Amino acid sequence: MAPRVQRDPDPCLPAALGVDFGSRYVKLVYGAGERPLRRAVDSLEFFRRGLVREEGGIRLNWDWLKLPETPAVVVTGYGKHLLKAHFATITEVRASFLGAKASSGLEDFILLEMGGQDTKVLLVQGGQVMDFLTNDRCAAGTGRYLENMARFLKMPLREFSRAWEEPVEISQTCAIFGESELIGHLLTGVPPVRLAAGVNASVARRALALVRRYPPLPLVLAGGVAKNRALVTLLKAAGRRVLVPPFPQFLGAWGCYLEARQRLAQEAVS
Repeated sequence: MAPRVQRDPDPCLPAALGVDFGSRYVKLVYGAGERPLRRAVDSLEFFRRGLVREEGGIRLNWDWLKLPETPAVVVTGYGKHLLKAHFATITEVRASFLGAKASSGLEDFILLEMGGQDTKVLLVQGGQVMDFLTNDRCAAGTGRYLENMARFLKMPLREFSRAWEEPVEISQTCAIFGESELIGHLLTGVPPVRLAAGVNASVARRALALVRRYPPLPLVLAGGVAKNRALVTLLKAAGRRVLVPPFPQFLGAWGCYLEARQRLAQEAVS
């Protein structure tokens, strides 16, 4: 099934900006109409240069962003509590839900969003969020874990993310204890590519365990980890129907953008 993009409420409305403050990158979706621009900025750099602190508040540094200023801004992610006095904010669950629903065109699905340091699972039925769980206190099985393991094995992340055949059994998805387990296998002469496959398989098992409590609905896989081709292959091999939206790491920012556009449309008719 090809992913699709939700029709814009009114392409003639002014531009809007959706902002998702992630742990590694701040994702931006800006524009008007159905094909807005996307941009990812290092989070630390954004906090240093993308925000202007002045007496009485905080504003976006539009010159540094090189974007025409607009009042239609909606924010989510780690920074929303800092900015909620200055911009409209929505929860990460709502942002991800809006982005996933619009990108997939589905009314019934499970969203599995695996980011740099956290994981979210949403059960969506009849176009509404019926249940959700989040794990934002441990980086096990997240993008940070996979990057650490690839770096430890001295493999390019692209090559690491394609390894899925003949996996070695890896029991740890912890960024700390995982390295110790890999050392043990390396000492017995196991090739790094099989270790990479084992790491990817351990993440796939963890993902399946998270969604097992829900009905076997299509799985919308998002976040940066959705670009791991081995994970997608392993989830499909487990019998899951998997849909990866275009630009899966921008799902939260896309949801904020849609929320901002919808608010503009409501203001226009009120």
